[in-house]
Amino acid sequence: MHQFITGQRWISQAEPELGLGTLIKVNDRTISIRFDSSDCTRQYSLQSAPLKRVVFKPGDEIQLKDNKKLIVQTLSESEGLIYYSGKETIVCEKDLCDTISFSMPQDRLFAGITDSSKLFDLRYRLLKAKADYDASMVKGFLGGQVELIPHQFFIADKVTTRYIPRVLLSDETGLGKTIEACLILHKLLITHRAQRVLIVVPESLVHQWFIELYRKFNLSFMIFDADWCESLEQESSRTNPFLNRQMGIVSINFLKNKKRQTQIIKAGWDMVVIDEAHHITDDKKTYEFIQTLARTTFGLMLLTATPEQMGIKNHFLHLQLLDPERYFDFNTYLDETSQYKKTIHTVTQLIKKEKNTDHILDSYGPGRVIFRNKRDVIKDFPKRVAHLKPLAATISQIKAANREFFDTNETKAHVFSDDPRISCLVELIKQKKKLLVICSSKEKVNAIAKAVANHIFVDVAKFDETMSLLQRDRNAAWFSRKDGARILICSEIGSEGRNFQFVHHLFLFDLPHNPELLEQRIGRVDRIGQKSDIQIHVPYILGSVYEILARWYMDGLNLFAGNINGSHLIYEKFKPNLFDLFSRSAESAAVKAFVLEKLIEETKAYCIKVDKKLAHGKNILLEMNSFKPESAKKIIDHITRTEKNNAFDDLLTMVLDHYGIEIDFIDKTIFKLNSTTMTDEKFPALTSLSNAMTFNRKTAIARDDIDFFSWDHPFVQQTFEYFITNDTGSCATALLNRQQGPGILLETIFILECIAPGNLNMERYLMPHPIRIIVDHEGRDTSLDNKFTSLSSKLKKDQSTWFMDMEPVKQVLIPSMIEKSVSIAENHCEKMIKKGQNRIKDILGKEITRLMQLQKINPDIRTAEIKLARNRMESLLKYLDTSRLRMDAVRLIRVQ
Repeated sequence: MHQFITGQRWISQAEPELGLGTLIKVNDRTISIRFDSSDCTRQYSLQSAPLKRVVFKPGDEIQLKDNKKLIVQTLSESEGLIYYSGKETIVCEKDLCDTISFSMPQDRLFAGITDSSKLFDLRYRLLKAKADYDASMVKGFLGGQVELIPHQFFIADKVTTRYIPRVLLSDETGLGKTIEACLILHKLLITHRAQRVLIVVPESLVHQWFIELYRKFNLSFMIFDADWCESLEQESSRTNPFLNRQMGIVSINFLKNKKRQTQIIKAGWDMVVIDEAHHITDDKKTYEFIQTLARTTFGLMLLTATPEQMGIKNHFLHLQLLDPERYFDFNTYLDETSQYKKTIHTVTQLIKKEKNTDHILDSYGPGRVIFRNKRDVIKDFPKRVAHLKPLAATISQIKAANREFFDTNETKAHVFSDDPRISCLVELIKQKKKLLVICSSKEKVNAIAKAVANHIFVDVAKFDETMSLLQRDRNAAWFSRKDGARILICSEIGSEGRNFQFVHHLFLFDLPHNPELLEQRIGRVDRIGQKSDIQIHVPYILGSVYEILARWYMDGLNLFAGNINGSHLIYEKFKPNLFDLFSRSAESAAVKAFVLEKLIEETKAYCIKVDKKLAHGKNILLEMNSFKPESAKKIIDHITRTEKNNAFDDLLTMVLDHYGIEIDFIDKTIFKLNSTTMTDEKFPALTSLSNAMTFNRKTAIARDDIDFFSWDHPFVQQTFEYFITNDTGSCATALLNRQQGPGILLETIFILECIAPGNLNMERYLMPHPIRIIVDHEGRDTSLDNKFTSLSSKLKKDQSTWFMDMEPVKQVLIPSMIEKSVSIAENHCEKMIKKGQNRIKDILGKEITRLMQLQKINPDIRTAEIKLARNRMESLLKYLDTSRLRMDAVRLIRVQ
């Protein structure tokens, strides 16, 4: 066991790219290491810390913090710290340079510790592929188990290339705002541009977001609630529970607590996401808190399908959250808005003449902060076909239905044995292959299942909030199979976040009084990816409250037939009238026809008014800025090419095989990992994975209970990092039979390392592909004469110690060949650094110039954004200058 002393220098074996770390804190359970060069601190368990103490040997050259170098002559230890002595100098290990990196395959070569040539080849292939991935424009866009929908990826790409990502996502309902936000978060997290993320949502959407992030993007968010916070505060009253996790989801209602508001502000966030953002202006105190939170966070995303329908003033308040300096005065905003009418006219005329409009769209300020697409951007979107079924009933049945609607606490009294809706459901079961049934509560789920069983024998799967995620996964998978359950009965909450687009028959056993909840229900099947028209079956008991709702939704809002915008606003306007009608009907067990007809006509007229208001104005400018098909196609094509290349599948298969983990295919696209013969007990845990996996996107979309393996997947990244950082394949010997006569070849792989903060994404500019050098025993560079694939196929196994007793070879020849290889590699590095500098200046220089020009015509271009771009370019160039060459692998080839 090491003696841990503050000031000691350590390196992370799991993340060597962090540079040389300093021990800053240790207690009975954990150890904290500060990596100054990467501007981060890591905390490890004392029992399993992947750390290695850094101790140099006499003869080693070390670099100090003042950039001076020292040849180590002797070393000593005092109070747990190492002191190095050189020529008239003694330095403590505390003074070592933070950017020192470590990988010395030549030491393994001279110690006779070698791997097979096969592993050397695998290492080189993996390093090349990883460099391509790190530099790829779609890094972070590969891992989502989602359809490649052009408008979603266009928006995600636009937002993630911003220096300050603060936007309002307002696509129409059903177009995937949540997916867009998740794509953005995933990319920012994968590329290290964000670490701390807070998602604020209505209570009803907490689990939907949790499941969406976990199932589709492998992102594990903590749900921050009262129980969670109080459990942590019991351990220490001074604890800020929001600092305990990097990523969390919280209900907007929970944040009305003043103490929690203060804690959230103090916790600090890189990105805050607010869903259903139109609700935050409902309460003044809530808005003031969100306003404070928005000022303290770097990134901000607001999501709403109703950006302006809550009133122009509310819309302005949303924009003010995104950029308070730009949107500082409501009257000024109104003046600017009126001026955009001229822009609309100009753009409309140019479109008619089929001329380019980009130069005008660039001047449209809100186009940089608002993204809004309508359903017509999606081809062949499924239609909704409503089947309303009025059911005659007795007085007692009508009263029972009304009690069911009003008394939501009546948890155990549901008996549907003689309910006419059950008879209707049974008839449909006899006719249809698959049927999704949704009702309001878990108690109803059980009562419906029991009533159906009394009429017909059929395989029924159930889905409610009391089930674990694993149980829900199993039932969903059973329902999705052709030979599986014919009917799935879901509760309102239990179905949140689940998509069943493989089903096109939806049976609504009851109806919620809020149209937003109804839209969520229909949204379980009315999704992008649905291949058939959606058949919505709505049985309702005549004379009951459900008749009012069915008629109002169908004839007033037309919600069963198509998606509508502004449902929240419409509901709030007509809610008093609606509930008044509910009360009257409940008392008399009959619906007042003339009152209902009046409500329907008023609602219909109001919906037309809202639609006209939306159609008029500047939406055309927003929509043109929100989706550019050609740009979107480039992103989708890049993802598709990456996925069609089988190199990734082969690499992962070979790396897993090295550790004794087999890939067993269940069918053409689905496989399991068999770890019964695993050879390394420290290998990344498989327990967090599903029971099955796939490399195929279509399969992954159809089966959200399986893992989608891609470069972005956390297990894949851990596996590859484990292979690389454990120096597997970094040293090998081989035998080559050639007619030219005996000799020696030294094959070396070098990496140009630049240790910089992850959020700079240096790999995008430096593109550090491994440098492969081969020199012969005469010091000649024969790299071009020995292509990798050709040479590797001819190599045979050789003894690792054949040269140990040959002093001239060991002491003189091989070191001179290494020295020559380093010299050649350094020349390559100079070119790579120069290319990186030019790339930084070209990409960022052009972007800075473009932003400065746009700022003259578009006030939404923030000065802070331009300043950030300049600072980013300066930081990149500064860190690029500290790049250093590291030998990653060596192979000694004996030629006979």
